[in-house]
Amino acid sequence: MKLKKILAVGMALMLSVGSLTGCSSSNDSSKASSKESTSKREERIKNNELIVAIGSEPEAGFDATTGGHGSLTRVFFSTLFKRDKELGFENDLATGYKVSDDKLTWTVTIRDDAKFTDGEKVTAEDVVFTYETAKKSGSEIDLTMIDSITATNDTTVEFKLNRTYSAFMERLAYLGIVPKHAYDENFKDNPIGSGPYEFVQWDKGQQVIAKANENYYGDKPQIKQLTMVFLDTDAAYSAVQTGDIDVCQINGNLADKKVDGAKVIDIDSIECYGVEFPMQAEGKKAKDGYDMGNNVTSDEAIRKALNTAVDRQKIVDGVLNGYGTVSTTGLEQMPWEDKDTELSKDEYANVDEAKKILADGGWKDTDNDGIVEKDGQKAEFKLLYTEGEYRQEIALEFVNVAKEIGISVNLEVRTWDTILDDIHKEAVLFGFGSGDPSELYNLYYGPIAGGTVAWDNAGCYNNENVNEDIDKALDATDENEALPYWKDLQKYTSAKGDAPYCWLVNANHVYLAADGFDFGNPVVQPHGGRIFDNVTEWSWK
Repeated sequence: MKLKKILAVGMALMLSVGSLTGCSSSNDSSKASSKESTSKREERIKNNELIVAIGSEPEAGFDATTGGHGSLTRVFFSTLFKRDKELGFENDLATGYKVSDDKLTWTVTIRDDAKFTDGEKVTAEDVVFTYETAKKSGSEIDLTMIDSITATNDTTVEFKLNRTYSAFMERLAYLGIVPKHAYDENFKDNPIGSGPYEFVQWDKGQQVIAKANENYYGDKPQIKQLTMVFLDTDAAYSAVQTGDIDVCQINGNLADKKVDGAKVIDIDSIECYGVEFPMQAEGKKAKDGYDMGNNVTSDEAIRKALNTAVDRQKIVDGVLNGYGTVSTTGLEQMPWEDKDTELSKDEYANVDEAKKILADGGWKDTDNDGIVEKDGQKAEFKLLYTEGEYRQEIALEFVNVAKEIGISVNLEVRTWDTILDDIHKEAVLFGFGSGDPSELYNLYYGPIAGGTVAWDNAGCYNNENVNEDIDKALDATDENEALPYWKDLQKYTSAKGDAPYCWLVNANHVYLAADGFDFGNPVVQPHGGRIFDNVTEWSWK
Protein backbone atom coordinates (compact mmCIF):
# COMPACT_ATOMS: atom_id res chain seq x y z
CA MET A 1 0.00 0.00 0.00
CA LYS A 2 3.60 5.34 -2.39
CA LEU A 3 3.77 9.95 -4.85
CA LYS A 4 5.05 13.45 -5.12
CA LYS A 5 3.33 15.60 -7.72
CA ILE A 6 0.18 17.28 -6.59
CA LEU A 7 -1.59 19.17 -9.31
CA ALA A 8 -3.60 17.45 -12.03
CA VAL A 9 -3.40 20.47 -14.30
CA GLY A 10 -1.36 23.60 -14.25
CA MET A 11 1.77 23.86 -12.16
CA ALA A 12 3.59 20.60 -11.31
CA LEU A 13 4.30 19.75 -7.71
CA MET A 14 8.02 20.06 -8.13
CA LEU A 15 7.54 23.79 -8.44
CA SER A 16 5.55 23.94 -5.23
CA VAL A 17 7.94 21.57 -3.47
CA GLY A 18 10.59 24.19 -4.01
CA SER A 19 8.74 26.35 -1.50
CA LEU A 20 8.57 23.39 0.93
CA THR A 21 12.28 22.74 0.92
CA GLY A 22 13.59 26.27 1.11
CA CYS A 23 14.81 26.41 -2.50
CA SER A 24 13.39 29.86 -3.24
CA SER A 25 15.94 32.53 -3.91
CA SER A 26 14.49 35.22 -1.68
CA ASN A 27 11.99 35.91 1.07
CA ASP A 28 9.82 37.74 -1.46
CA SER A 29 9.58 34.73 -3.77
CA SER A 30 8.87 32.49 -0.77
CA LYS A 31 6.02 34.74 0.34
CA ALA A 32 4.67 34.86 -3.19
CA SER A 33 4.78 31.07 -3.43
CA SER A 34 3.00 30.71 -0.08
CA LYS A 35 0.34 33.21 -1.15
CA GLU A 36 -0.13 31.33 -4.42
CA SER A 37 -0.52 28.00 -2.59
CA THR A 38 -3.07 29.54 -0.22
CA SER A 39 -4.98 30.87 -3.18
CA LYS A 40 -4.99 27.40 -4.74
CA ARG A 41 -6.41 25.93 -1.57
CA GLU A 42 -9.17 28.53 -1.57
CA GLU A 43 -9.94 27.52 -5.14
CA ARG A 44 -10.09 23.86 -4.11
CA ILE A 45 -12.47 24.66 -1.27
CA LYS A 46 -14.70 26.58 -3.67
CA ASN A 47 -14.74 23.64 -6.11
CA ASN A 48 -15.07 20.92 -3.41
CA GLU A 49 -11.67 19.47 -4.28
CA LEU A 50 -9.18 17.98 -1.83
CA ILE A 51 -5.52 16.96 -1.85
CA VAL A 52 -4.57 14.42 0.79
CA ALA A 53 -1.19 12.81 1.53
CA ILE A 54 -1.56 9.09 2.19
CA GLY A 55 1.97 7.84 2.74
CA SER A 56 3.14 5.12 0.40
CA GLU A 57 2.29 4.27 -3.19
CA PRO A 58 0.64 0.92 -4.00
CA GLU A 59 3.47 -0.17 -6.26
CA ALA A 60 1.55 -3.29 -7.33
CA GLY A 61 -1.36 -1.15 -8.44
CA PHE A 62 -5.04 -1.05 -7.52
CA ASP A 63 -6.13 -4.63 -8.02
CA ALA A 64 -8.75 -5.15 -5.31
CA THR A 65 -8.51 -8.95 -5.57
CA THR A 66 -5.10 -8.87 -3.88
CA GLY A 67 -6.57 -7.27 -0.76
CA GLY A 68 -3.40 -5.26 -0.20
CA HIS A 69 -4.64 -1.67 -0.17
CA GLY A 70 -6.46 -1.46 3.13
CA SER A 71 -8.76 1.51 3.31
CA LEU A 72 -7.93 2.61 -0.25
CA THR A 73 -10.26 -0.14 -1.43
CA ARG A 74 -13.16 2.00 -0.22
CA VAL A 75 -12.34 4.80 -2.65
CA PHE A 76 -12.79 2.88 -5.90
CA PHE A 77 -14.56 -0.34 -4.98
CA SER A 78 -17.63 -1.68 -3.22
CA THR A 79 -17.35 -4.54 -0.77
CA LEU A 80 -20.24 -6.85 0.05
CA PHE A 81 -20.36 -5.70 3.68
CA LYS A 82 -18.45 -3.18 5.78
CA ARG A 83 -17.76 -2.50 9.42
CA ASP A 84 -19.99 0.12 10.99
CA LYS A 85 -18.95 2.76 13.52
CA GLU A 86 -19.40 0.29 16.42
CA LEU A 87 -17.30 -2.42 14.71
CA GLY A 88 -20.39 -4.40 13.77
CA PHE A 89 -21.36 -5.09 10.14
CA GLU A 90 -23.66 -3.32 7.72
CA ASN A 91 -24.59 -3.86 4.09
CA ASP A 92 -22.59 -2.27 1.31
CA LEU A 93 -23.10 -3.94 -2.06
CA ALA A 94 -25.01 -6.73 -0.29
CA THR A 95 -28.64 -6.48 0.75
CA GLY A 96 -28.50 -9.38 3.19
CA TYR A 97 -27.26 -12.91 3.87
CA LYS A 98 -28.29 -16.18 5.45
CA VAL A 99 -26.37 -19.16 6.77
CA SER A 100 -27.48 -22.76 6.30
CA ASP A 101 -28.28 -25.03 9.23
CA ASP A 102 -24.99 -26.88 8.81
CA LYS A 103 -23.20 -23.48 8.75
CA LEU A 104 -21.34 -24.38 5.57
CA THR A 105 -23.34 -22.39 3.01
CA TRP A 106 -23.49 -18.60 3.15
CA THR A 107 -26.00 -17.10 0.71
CA VAL A 108 -25.48 -13.41 -0.05
CA THR A 109 -27.89 -11.25 -2.01
CA ILE A 110 -26.67 -8.06 -3.70
CA ARG A 111 -28.44 -4.91 -4.82
CA ASP A 112 -29.60 -4.66 -8.43
CA ASP A 113 -28.92 -0.95 -8.93
CA ALA A 114 -25.11 -0.91 -8.60
CA LYS A 115 -23.02 -0.08 -11.66
CA PHE A 116 -19.32 -0.08 -12.38
CA THR A 117 -17.84 3.22 -13.47
CA ASP A 118 -17.80 2.00 -17.09
CA GLY A 119 -21.60 1.82 -16.94
CA GLU A 120 -21.94 -1.97 -16.73
CA LYS A 121 -24.17 -3.46 -14.06
CA VAL A 122 -22.64 -5.25 -11.06
CA THR A 123 -23.85 -8.86 -10.95
CA ALA A 124 -23.36 -11.94 -8.84
CA GLU A 125 -20.95 -13.24 -11.51
CA ASP A 126 -18.61 -10.34 -10.70
CA VAL A 127 -18.65 -11.34 -7.04
CA VAL A 128 -17.86 -14.94 -7.94
CA PHE A 129 -15.06 -13.84 -10.26
CA THR A 130 -13.55 -11.55 -7.60
CA TYR A 131 -13.41 -14.21 -4.91
CA GLU A 132 -12.25 -16.97 -7.23
CA THR A 133 -9.48 -14.73 -8.57
CA ALA A 134 -8.38 -13.78 -5.06
CA LYS A 135 -8.42 -17.40 -3.92
CA LYS A 136 -6.34 -18.59 -6.89
CA SER A 137 -3.85 -15.72 -6.69
CA GLY A 138 -2.93 -16.39 -3.07
CA SER A 139 -3.79 -12.85 -2.00
CA GLU A 140 -2.98 -11.65 1.48
CA ILE A 141 -6.46 -12.61 2.69
CA ASP A 142 -6.97 -16.21 3.81
CA LEU A 143 -9.77 -17.76 1.72
CA THR A 144 -8.81 -21.38 2.30
CA MET A 145 -12.13 -22.00 4.06
CA ILE A 146 -13.99 -21.49 0.76
CA ASP A 147 -14.80 -24.68 -1.14
CA SER A 148 -16.83 -23.19 -4.00
CA ILE A 149 -18.61 -20.00 -5.08
CA THR A 150 -21.69 -20.00 -7.31
CA ALA A 151 -23.96 -17.32 -8.76
CA THR A 152 -27.50 -18.78 -8.56
CA ASN A 153 -28.92 -15.72 -10.33
CA ASP A 154 -27.87 -12.14 -11.10
CA THR A 155 -28.21 -11.00 -7.49
CA THR A 156 -27.47 -14.11 -5.42
CA VAL A 157 -24.15 -15.74 -4.55
CA GLU A 158 -23.59 -18.99 -2.63
CA PHE A 159 -20.34 -19.47 -0.77
CA LYS A 160 -19.84 -23.11 0.24
CA LEU A 161 -17.24 -23.57 2.97
CA ASN A 162 -15.10 -26.60 3.70
CA ARG A 163 -15.26 -25.89 7.42
CA THR A 164 -17.45 -23.82 9.69
CA TYR A 165 -16.09 -20.33 10.04
CA SER A 166 -18.18 -17.81 11.99
CA ALA A 167 -15.78 -14.98 11.11
CA PHE A 168 -16.57 -15.36 7.41
CA MET A 169 -18.34 -12.00 7.43
CA GLU A 170 -14.93 -10.38 7.76
CA ARG A 171 -13.91 -12.08 4.51
CA LEU A 172 -17.07 -10.77 2.87
CA ALA A 173 -16.21 -7.24 4.01
CA TYR A 174 -12.62 -7.27 2.76
CA LEU A 175 -12.37 -7.64 -1.02
CA GLY A 176 -13.42 -4.90 -3.42
CA ILE A 177 -15.60 -6.33 -6.19
CA VAL A 178 -14.03 -6.12 -9.66
CA PRO A 179 -15.76 -6.40 -13.07
CA LYS A 180 -15.29 -9.77 -14.74
CA HIS A 181 -15.73 -8.22 -18.20
CA ALA A 182 -12.96 -5.64 -17.74
CA TYR A 183 -10.41 -7.48 -15.65
CA ASP A 184 -7.09 -8.00 -17.44
CA GLU A 185 -3.35 -7.46 -16.98
CA ASN A 186 -3.85 -3.68 -17.17
CA PHE A 187 -6.59 -3.52 -14.56
CA LYS A 188 -4.23 -2.75 -11.68
CA ASP A 189 -3.17 0.48 -13.44
CA ASN A 190 -6.67 1.51 -14.53
CA PRO A 191 -9.10 0.13 -11.96
CA ILE A 192 -12.84 0.04 -12.54
CA GLY A 193 -15.06 -0.30 -9.51
CA SER A 194 -18.50 0.55 -8.17
CA GLY A 195 -17.34 2.60 -5.19
CA PRO A 196 -17.88 6.28 -4.38
CA TYR A 197 -15.04 7.51 -6.61
CA GLU A 198 -14.09 6.91 -10.21
CA PHE A 199 -10.42 6.44 -11.10
CA VAL A 200 -9.12 9.23 -13.36
CA GLN A 201 -5.35 8.81 -13.59
CA TRP A 202 -2.28 7.49 -11.82
CA ASP A 203 0.93 9.40 -12.39
CA LYS A 204 3.29 6.79 -11.00
CA GLY A 205 5.66 8.14 -8.40
CA GLN A 206 3.51 11.23 -8.16
CA GLN A 207 -0.26 11.11 -7.60
CA VAL A 208 -3.60 9.40 -8.06
CA ILE A 209 -6.62 11.47 -9.07
CA ALA A 210 -10.21 10.39 -8.53
CA LYS A 211 -13.53 12.08 -9.21
CA ALA A 212 -16.87 11.55 -7.52
CA ASN A 213 -18.84 8.67 -9.02
CA GLU A 214 -22.13 10.30 -9.97
CA ASN A 215 -23.73 6.87 -10.43
CA TYR A 216 -22.77 5.61 -6.98
CA TYR A 217 -25.71 3.89 -5.29
CA GLY A 218 -24.79 5.11 -1.80
CA ASP A 219 -24.45 8.59 -0.32
CA LYS A 220 -22.76 10.75 -2.94
CA PRO A 221 -19.29 12.08 -2.04
CA GLN A 222 -19.22 15.74 -1.08
CA ILE A 223 -15.62 16.10 -2.27
CA LYS A 224 -15.90 16.15 -6.06
CA GLN A 225 -12.23 15.61 -6.88
CA LEU A 226 -9.90 13.69 -4.61
CA THR A 227 -6.16 13.81 -5.30
CA MET A 228 -4.03 11.41 -3.28
CA VAL A 229 -0.34 12.20 -3.05
CA PHE A 230 2.32 10.00 -1.54
CA LEU A 231 4.70 11.89 0.73
CA ASP A 232 6.50 11.01 3.93
CA THR A 233 5.31 12.58 7.18
CA ASP A 234 7.74 15.51 7.26
CA ALA A 235 7.20 16.53 3.63
CA ALA A 236 3.44 16.21 3.94
CA TYR A 237 3.42 18.23 7.16
CA SER A 238 5.31 21.04 5.42
CA ALA A 239 2.98 20.88 2.42
CA VAL A 240 -0.09 21.39 4.62
CA GLN A 241 1.60 24.41 6.18
CA THR A 242 2.24 25.99 2.79
CA GLY A 243 -1.22 25.16 1.45
CA ASP A 244 -0.01 22.75 -1.24
CA ILE A 245 -1.99 19.88 0.28
CA ASP A 246 -4.93 19.85 2.65
CA VAL A 247 -4.70 16.77 4.89
CA CYS A 248 -1.93 14.48 6.13
CA GLN A 249 -1.32 12.02 8.94
CA ILE A 250 1.24 13.09 11.53
CA ASN A 251 2.68 11.76 14.78
CA GLY A 252 1.98 12.94 18.30
CA ASN A 253 5.18 14.99 18.48
CA LEU A 254 4.15 17.17 15.56
CA ALA A 255 0.62 17.55 16.84
CA ASP A 256 1.53 20.05 19.56
CA LYS A 257 2.96 22.55 17.10
CA LYS A 258 0.51 25.25 16.08
CA VAL A 259 0.09 25.66 12.34
CA ASP A 260 -1.66 28.76 11.00
CA GLY A 261 -4.61 27.85 8.84
CA ALA A 262 -4.67 24.23 9.97
CA LYS A 263 -5.92 22.11 12.87
CA VAL A 264 -5.06 18.79 14.48
CA ILE A 265 -7.66 16.02 14.28
CA ASP A 266 -7.20 13.25 16.84
CA ILE A 267 -9.03 9.98 16.03
CA ASP A 268 -9.41 7.10 18.47
CA SER A 269 -7.58 3.95 17.47
CA ILE A 270 -7.42 0.25 18.20
CA GLU A 271 -3.89 0.13 16.75
CA CYS A 272 -2.14 -1.61 19.59
CA TYR A 273 1.55 -2.28 20.25
CA GLY A 274 2.69 -5.18 22.39
CA VAL A 275 5.61 -7.50 23.06
CA GLU A 276 5.04 -11.14 22.16
CA PHE A 277 6.98 -13.66 24.24
CA PRO A 278 8.29 -17.02 23.01
CA MET A 279 6.30 -19.45 25.14
CA GLN A 280 8.22 -22.70 24.75
CA ALA A 281 11.56 -23.78 26.20
CA GLU A 282 14.52 -24.05 23.86
CA GLY A 283 15.45 -27.18 21.96
CA LYS A 284 12.77 -27.73 19.30
CA LYS A 285 12.01 -26.52 15.80
CA ALA A 286 8.67 -25.06 14.70
CA LYS A 287 6.74 -26.56 11.79
CA ASP A 288 8.27 -23.98 9.44
CA GLY A 289 11.77 -25.20 10.30
CA TYR A 290 12.87 -22.21 12.36
CA ASP A 291 14.26 -22.67 15.86
CA MET A 292 11.67 -22.34 18.61
CA GLY A 293 11.78 -21.44 22.26
CA ASN A 294 13.43 -19.24 24.84
CA ASN A 295 14.38 -20.40 28.35
CA VAL A 296 13.80 -16.95 29.85
CA THR A 297 10.51 -15.76 28.33
CA SER A 298 8.98 -19.24 28.64
CA ASP A 299 9.03 -18.72 32.42
CA GLU A 300 5.68 -17.29 33.55
CA ALA A 301 7.24 -15.21 36.32
CA ILE A 302 9.29 -13.26 33.75
CA ARG A 303 6.24 -12.50 31.63
CA LYS A 304 4.03 -11.53 34.55
CA ALA A 305 6.73 -9.39 36.15
CA LEU A 306 7.17 -7.39 32.96
CA ASN A 307 3.41 -6.96 32.56
CA THR A 308 3.29 -5.69 36.14
CA ALA A 309 6.30 -3.38 35.90
CA VAL A 310 5.71 -1.48 32.64
CA ASP A 311 4.28 2.01 33.12
CA ARG A 312 2.02 2.20 30.10
CA GLN A 313 0.77 5.68 30.92
CA LYS A 314 4.36 6.89 30.79
CA ILE A 315 4.61 5.54 27.23
CA VAL A 316 1.35 7.27 26.28
CA ASP A 317 2.52 10.58 27.73
CA GLY A 318 6.17 10.41 26.70
CA VAL A 319 6.32 8.49 23.42
CA LEU A 320 2.85 9.20 22.00
CA ASN A 321 2.81 12.71 23.48
CA GLY A 322 -0.62 11.96 24.94
CA TYR A 323 -2.15 10.88 21.61
CA GLY A 324 -3.13 7.38 22.63
CA THR A 325 -4.35 5.22 25.47
CA VAL A 326 -3.08 2.52 27.80
CA SER A 327 -3.56 -1.07 26.65
CA THR A 328 -3.27 -4.14 28.86
CA THR A 329 -5.30 -6.57 26.72
CA GLY A 330 -4.78 -5.45 23.11
CA LEU A 331 -8.57 -5.37 22.79
CA GLU A 332 -9.73 -2.11 24.33
CA GLN A 333 -12.74 -0.55 22.55
CA MET A 334 -13.61 -3.85 20.91
CA PRO A 335 -17.01 -5.38 21.73
CA TRP A 336 -15.46 -8.83 22.21
CA GLU A 337 -13.07 -7.73 24.98
CA ASP A 338 -13.53 -9.33 28.41
CA LYS A 339 -13.09 -6.25 30.55
CA ASP A 340 -12.40 -8.38 33.63
CA THR A 341 -9.03 -9.27 32.11
CA GLU A 342 -7.82 -5.66 31.98
CA LEU A 343 -5.12 -4.65 34.44
CA SER A 344 -6.21 -1.83 36.72
CA LYS A 345 -3.95 1.16 37.35
CA ASP A 346 -2.59 -0.40 40.54
CA GLU A 347 -1.83 -3.68 38.74
CA TYR A 348 0.80 -2.21 36.41
CA ALA A 349 3.60 0.37 36.78
CA ASN A 350 4.40 -1.45 40.03
CA VAL A 351 8.12 -2.20 40.10
CA ASP A 352 8.13 -3.49 43.67
CA GLU A 353 5.39 -6.02 42.95
CA ALA A 354 7.21 -7.07 39.77
CA LYS A 355 10.38 -7.76 41.76
CA LYS A 356 8.35 -9.84 44.22
CA ILE A 357 6.87 -11.89 41.36
CA LEU A 358 10.39 -12.63 40.12
CA ALA A 359 11.65 -13.55 43.59
CA ASP A 360 8.66 -15.81 44.23
CA GLY A 361 9.36 -17.46 40.88
CA GLY A 362 12.92 -18.27 41.90
CA TRP A 363 14.67 -15.42 40.05
CA LYS A 364 17.36 -13.76 42.21
CA ASP A 365 20.47 -11.67 41.59
CA THR A 366 22.99 -13.84 43.42
CA ASP A 367 26.12 -12.29 41.88
CA ASN A 368 25.02 -8.64 42.26
CA ASP A 369 25.42 -7.78 38.57
CA GLY A 370 21.94 -6.26 38.33
CA ILE A 371 20.49 -9.22 36.40
CA VAL A 372 18.43 -11.88 38.15
CA GLU A 373 19.05 -15.54 37.39
CA LYS A 374 17.45 -18.90 38.03
CA ASP A 375 19.15 -22.30 37.92
CA GLY A 376 22.16 -20.72 36.26
CA GLN A 377 20.07 -18.97 33.59
CA LYS A 378 20.45 -15.18 33.37
CA ALA A 379 17.22 -13.23 32.79
CA GLU A 380 18.36 -11.91 29.44
CA PHE A 381 16.73 -11.99 25.98
CA LYS A 382 16.47 -10.04 22.74
CA LEU A 383 13.57 -7.82 21.69
CA LEU A 384 13.23 -7.58 17.91
CA TYR A 385 11.38 -4.71 16.26
CA THR A 386 10.91 -3.27 12.78
CA GLU A 387 11.14 0.34 11.67
CA GLY A 388 7.95 2.35 12.03
CA GLU A 389 6.29 5.20 13.86
CA TYR A 390 6.92 5.03 17.63
CA ARG A 391 8.32 1.48 17.60
CA GLN A 392 11.88 2.16 18.69
CA GLU A 393 10.80 4.57 21.42
CA ILE A 394 8.22 2.14 22.79
CA ALA A 395 10.80 -0.66 22.75
CA LEU A 396 13.30 1.51 24.64
CA GLU A 397 10.79 2.19 27.42
CA PHE A 398 10.21 -1.55 27.72
CA VAL A 399 13.98 -2.15 27.92
CA ASN A 400 14.40 0.48 30.63
CA VAL A 401 11.71 -0.87 32.93
CA ALA A 402 12.97 -4.43 32.41
CA LYS A 403 16.41 -3.31 33.56
CA GLU A 404 14.86 -1.74 36.66
CA ILE A 405 13.53 -5.12 37.82
CA GLY A 406 16.68 -7.05 36.92
CA ILE A 407 15.91 -8.29 33.40
CA SER A 408 18.31 -7.49 30.55
CA VAL A 409 16.57 -6.92 27.21
CA ASN A 410 18.73 -6.30 24.15
CA LEU A 411 17.11 -4.38 21.31
CA GLU A 412 17.64 -5.39 17.68
CA VAL A 413 16.08 -3.69 14.67
CA ARG A 414 15.16 -6.03 11.83
CA THR A 415 13.16 -6.08 8.62
CA TRP A 416 10.21 -8.47 8.24
CA ASP A 417 12.46 -10.63 6.07
CA THR A 418 15.38 -10.84 8.48
CA ILE A 419 13.19 -11.25 11.54
CA LEU A 420 11.91 -14.66 10.42
CA ASP A 421 14.92 -16.73 11.48
CA ASP A 422 14.40 -15.72 15.11
CA ILE A 423 10.67 -15.00 15.23
CA HIS A 424 9.87 -18.07 17.36
CA LYS A 425 12.78 -17.76 19.79
CA GLU A 426 13.08 -14.04 20.56
CA ALA A 427 10.53 -11.54 21.82
CA VAL A 428 9.04 -9.34 19.08
CA LEU A 429 7.37 -5.93 19.26
CA PHE A 430 4.24 -6.23 17.12
CA GLY A 431 1.50 -3.85 16.06
CA PHE A 432 -2.01 -5.30 15.81
CA GLY A 433 -5.64 -4.24 15.88
CA SER A 434 -7.82 -5.32 12.96
CA GLY A 435 -11.26 -4.79 14.45
CA ASP A 436 -11.98 -8.45 13.77
CA PRO A 437 -12.36 -11.00 16.60
CA SER A 438 -10.80 -13.76 14.51
CA GLU A 439 -7.51 -11.92 15.00
CA LEU A 440 -7.49 -13.81 18.32
CA TYR A 441 -7.12 -16.96 16.22
CA ASN A 442 -4.01 -15.48 14.57
CA LEU A 443 -2.58 -14.42 17.92
CA TYR A 444 -3.23 -17.42 20.14
CA TYR A 445 -4.33 -20.57 18.28
CA GLY A 446 -1.83 -23.33 19.02
CA PRO A 447 -2.19 -25.43 15.83
CA ILE A 448 -1.13 -22.54 13.55
CA ALA A 449 2.09 -21.76 15.47
CA GLY A 450 5.11 -22.00 13.21
CA GLY A 451 2.88 -22.63 10.23
CA THR A 452 2.29 -20.94 6.88
CA VAL A 453 2.30 -17.38 8.25
CA ALA A 454 5.34 -17.07 10.51
CA TRP A 455 4.04 -14.11 12.53
CA ASP A 456 0.73 -15.79 13.35
CA ASN A 457 1.20 -16.98 16.95
CA ALA A 458 4.91 -16.41 16.48
CA GLY A 459 5.61 -17.18 20.13
CA CYS A 460 4.17 -20.69 19.68
CA TYR A 461 1.65 -20.34 22.51
CA ASN A 462 -0.42 -23.48 23.02
CA ASN A 463 -3.18 -23.75 25.62
CA GLU A 464 -5.79 -26.45 25.03
CA ASN A 465 -8.52 -24.39 26.71
CA VAL A 466 -7.80 -21.50 24.34
CA ASN A 467 -7.73 -23.80 21.31
CA GLU A 468 -11.09 -25.27 22.34
CA ASP A 469 -12.65 -21.81 22.77
CA ILE A 470 -11.39 -20.74 19.34
CA ASP A 471 -12.72 -23.93 17.74
CA LYS A 472 -16.12 -23.24 19.28
CA ALA A 473 -16.02 -19.57 18.22
CA LEU A 474 -15.25 -20.46 14.61
CA ASP A 475 -17.87 -23.22 14.68
CA ALA A 476 -20.59 -20.73 15.65
CA THR A 477 -23.17 -19.55 13.14
CA ASP A 478 -22.05 -15.93 13.19
CA GLU A 479 -20.01 -13.37 15.09
CA ASN A 480 -22.69 -12.77 17.75
CA GLU A 481 -22.98 -16.45 18.59
CA ALA A 482 -19.18 -16.70 18.73
CA LEU A 483 -18.81 -13.77 21.13
CA PRO A 484 -18.91 -15.74 24.44
CA TYR A 485 -16.08 -17.99 23.27
CA TRP A 486 -13.88 -15.09 22.10
CA LYS A 487 -14.38 -13.54 25.54
CA ASP A 488 -13.81 -16.74 27.51
CA LEU A 489 -10.38 -17.47 26.06
CA GLN A 490 -9.08 -14.14 27.35
CA LYS A 491 -8.91 -15.40 30.93
CA TYR A 492 -6.01 -17.54 29.67
CA THR A 493 -4.45 -15.22 27.08
CA SER A 494 -4.45 -12.06 29.20
CA ALA A 495 -1.81 -10.75 31.60
CA LYS A 496 -3.91 -12.28 34.39
CA GLY A 497 -3.61 -15.67 32.72
CA ASP A 498 -0.64 -17.07 30.81
CA ALA A 499 0.58 -13.62 29.69
CA PRO A 500 1.86 -14.58 26.22
CA TYR A 501 1.95 -10.84 25.45
CA CYS A 502 2.78 -7.65 27.25
CA TRP A 503 0.33 -5.23 25.64
CA LEU A 504 1.41 -1.61 25.96
CA VAL A 505 -0.50 1.19 24.21
CA ASN A 506 -3.08 2.08 21.59
CA ALA A 507 -1.67 4.80 19.32
CA ASN A 508 -4.28 7.28 18.08
CA HIS A 509 -4.31 8.29 14.43
CA VAL A 510 -3.54 12.00 14.26
CA TYR A 511 -4.04 14.27 11.25
CA LEU A 512 -3.15 17.82 10.32
CA ALA A 513 -5.94 19.31 8.19
CA ALA A 514 -6.62 22.70 6.69
CA ASP A 515 -9.16 24.81 8.54
CA GLY A 516 -12.63 24.04 7.26
CA PHE A 517 -11.98 20.41 6.42
CA ASP A 518 -14.23 17.86 8.15
CA PHE A 519 -13.67 14.07 8.30
CA GLY A 520 -17.29 13.49 9.27
CA ASN A 521 -17.61 10.64 11.76
CA PRO A 522 -14.77 8.21 11.01
CA VAL A 523 -14.66 4.67 12.35
CA VAL A 524 -12.31 3.80 15.20
CA GLN A 525 -9.02 3.34 13.37
CA PRO A 526 -7.44 -0.13 13.24
CA HIS A 527 -3.81 -1.05 12.66
CA GLY A 528 -2.84 0.48 9.31
CA GLY A 529 -5.86 2.80 9.34
CA ARG A 530 -9.27 2.87 7.67
CA ILE A 531 -9.57 6.59 7.18
CA PHE A 532 -11.22 6.20 3.75
CA ASP A 533 -14.05 4.05 5.09
CA ASN A 534 -16.29 7.11 5.42
CA VAL A 535 -14.82 9.10 2.53
CA THR A 536 -18.32 10.10 1.36
CA GLU A 537 -18.68 12.11 4.59
CA TRP A 538 -15.55 14.20 3.99
CA SER A 539 -16.31 17.83 3.26
CA TRP A 540 -15.29 21.47 3.40
CA LYS A 541 -17.41 23.29 5.98
